[in-house]
Amino acid sequence: MIEAIIVEDEFNALNTLDKLIKYTQKDIEVVAKIDNVEDAISFLKKRTPDLVFLDIELIGGNAFQILEALDSIAFKLIFITAYDEFAIKAIKFDTIDYLLKPIDSDELSACLDRFRVAFKKEQVYKSALDKVAEINDKEIQKTLLIKTADAQYFLQIKDIVRCQSDGAYTVFHTVDKKIMSARNLKYYENILSEHTFVRVHQSHLVNIKYIKTIGSNNTVCLTNDEKIPVATRKKSYLKQVLDSL
Repeated sequence: MIEAIIVEDEFNALNTLDKLIKYTQKDIEVVAKIDNVEDAISFLKKRTPDLVFLDIELIGGNAFQILEALDSIAFKLIFITAYDEFAIKAIKFDTIDYLLKPIDSDELSACLDRFRVAFKKEQVYKSALDKVAEINDKEIQKTLLIKTADAQYFLQIKDIVRCQSDGAYTVFHTVDKKIMSARNLKYYENILSEHTFVRVHQSHLVNIKYIKTIGSNNTVCLTNDEKIPVATRKKSYLKQVLDSL
């Protein structure tokens, strides 16, 4: 359903347009009817409809004051006016069309047909962009770029068992290799804590998926049988994290 609002201060014009849309345009829902500049600005700063029918002269000012008060215009516009001269200025705001009062049903339908063509193209474009962004986000989440003195590595995050501090450096222990990065452990903690990694010790960041047991002697045993020290203050937190899985 296409969401639209009508900003019009003449009752008869507003009522006529509202009824024409309701009875002839089944895919459009009028979600608000506003008659003044101040309320229109307030509404459009909080909510973005798909389409705005906008009268030129309004209570408290005019349509262009509304548009100029907004940080961006993410909706489509159809100006409604009794004055054809305003259509020239409307072009500056990338309006798709304008309607002259009194509004004719056939002209409204033709105008909305043109709107739907543009709207559909934009929705397809937005959908494509969203899918690309989603794919990119997932790929970023899956991999981590590690730069060393002589190479760059793209590590699968799921394959990182643990990270160990070595002064200003970090040693990555994966399922099949070790890699030393020139960045410190805190840097990687900020990135990996959003995944399944917990800082169990000042020098150790562990992927909890590889924890086999928590020992009574302040250690964790990993699935590869390595034993990693756990700071006393981190032990109860680590148990809470594991219990929540």
